[in-house]
Amino acid sequence: MKTIYKIFIAAFFALVLSFPVLAAPEEDLKTQIEEKNQEIQKLEAEIKEFQDNIEETAETAKTLQGEIKRLDKEIKNLNTRIALTQKKIAKKELEIKELGKNIIDTGNGISERQKFLADILQKIDRIETSEPLELFFKFNSISDFFGELEKIETLEKSVKEAHDQLRALKFDLENRKLKAEAAQKDLKRLRSELLVQKDIEEDGKVEKANLLKATKNQEALYQKLLKDREKRRAEIYEEIRDIENELKKQIDFGSLPSFRTGLLLKPIDGGAVTQEFGITGFSKKNTDVYGSNAFHNGVDFRAPVGTPVRAAEDGIIKATGNSDFICPRGSYGKWVLIEHPNKLTTLYAHLSLVRVSPRQELRRGDIIGYSGNSGYTTGPHLHFTVYDARTVQLRKSRVCGTLPYGGYLNPLNYL
Repeated sequence: MKTIYKIFIAAFFALVLSFPVLAAPEEDLKTQIEEKNQEIQKLEAEIKEFQDNIEETAETAKTLQGEIKRLDKEIKNLNTRIALTQKKIAKKELEIKELGKNIIDTGNGISERQKFLADILQKIDRIETSEPLELFFKFNSISDFFGELEKIETLEKSVKEAHDQLRALKFDLENRKLKAEAAQKDLKRLRSELLVQKDIEEDGKVEKANLLKATKNQEALYQKLLKDREKRRAEIYEEIRDIENELKKQIDFGSLPSFRTGLLLKPIDGGAVTQEFGITGFSKKNTDVYGSNAFHNGVDFRAPVGTPVRAAEDGIIKATGNSDFICPRGSYGKWVLIEHPNKLTTLYAHLSLVRVSPRQELRRGDIIGYSGNSGYTTGPHLHFTVYDARTVQLRKSRVCGTLPYGGYLNPLNYL
């Protein structure tokens, strides 16, 4: 009897845990997820190869053909990133489906165990509520009586084991539900990223079309366009330099936050620094842009077009803008300015898309936009400047619309 009971218990749990009818679809899901993983790895390798071939300090395309080639390459990379996000969405949907199936299976297992325990407890209750003499006289011998008591004791131990397993199943169910909720959030985020990437790709196509329209696909007209841009770029930088040299005198270092690593969040994930603050090799080489003092008022981070850009600290959007409307390729391009409670203000420039509005409140790490190639750049990157907030001004430039100015600080002292 005791052996038969143990065999029954083992068989029951094996049945509930295995669910052989559903095994094939589960394996099919795992195979599909692995296939998506391989496709994702292949696309990520393509994107990495593209990024490795882009040098932020490379010279701007000097011919129309070279510029069109650059734009085509950028659009192709954006298409690859879109395909990558679509694969990630497909994989996440499969993972959610697998989690849903596991949740159902675990729920069924819990129901079966609950029913099984209820049946066993009823049997124990019937035995325990019998009159002792009545129970005793059911057996032919005292040894049979005590044997039955031993079976009851074994039964109660098995019930405890089953109860512990039931608790473990419920804990597993809660974990699976949490994972499913997290996966749903990831899916929502990926779908949002896909829309952003498609917007950026469309902007790239528009930029190419506008360039061809402005130059009528003629090299001579493109060279004239380049000269006009270079002239305006020099005028813009000279204006920024003169104004900010005066504003620097207003910096109150004594009341600013002490220099400390991590005071500000690095505004972009990854992203090696391609140009540091101050007089750099690049600024000295490009005096037509940076002027005779060759001073760079921020730091540049390498970032492929479409990389999320995050607020470096809690704050309020002081202003946003797009200098390309008035002076294409002449200045900051699309930019965001955030004022922080710690008396610092941060500038994020050369964005592809801006996702915030003036007076909007932000938390540290919130996405404010996406890196790009707008304004004057020699390759996709993020320009990041830190100002003493009390010196910041928004002024209408002589040649490039409203721009941010301020007494700038070395961002690397705070990152």
